[in-house]
Amino acid sequence: MEVLRRPETAQGQLGFWESGNSGRSRTADEQLANEARRIRGERYFSVLVELLELFGEARAEADGEQVDVRAFVRARKLLDTLPHGFAVPEVAMDPDGEIALDWIRSDRTMVSLSIGPTGDLSYAAHLRDGTAHGVIQLREGFPSALTQLLRRLYHPA
Repeated sequence: MEVLRRPETAQGQLGFWESGNSGRSRTADEQLANEARRIRGERYFSVLVELLELFGEARAEADGEQVDVRAFVRARKLLDTLPHGFAVPEVAMDPDGEIALDWIRSDRTMVSLSIGPTGDLSYAAHLRDGTAHGVIQLREGFPSALTQLLRRLYHPA
């Protein structure tokens, strides 16, 4: 059985987990993985794994071309700052190499954003009370404009 451990490779800048099998890392890494699940929840942890798998697939399909890791790093940082109480998004990769994060509800309302390597967040929302779209520069923390959109998505007035 493989366990999760922090990478020490060039991918370490992503801050993701990867598998390892040494006895010493198994104990510490199981504790880290369990702690990550406890703090943010199992679904959050699975989204991080999805993002890592997406990165691996993008690198495999690049055929020698460089995959810009900055979009993945920025997506990870954004996920880390997602306010508690909101659902975690679905994760995908746009054809232009940006990372897509989508919050979709069964009533056809949604908030969708794309994160590029430069830190620009392009977003679009289709909500019960209207639509919104724009571009935000990613800085420290979760952008307040996105927090407001997610509130409108999950807690419409």
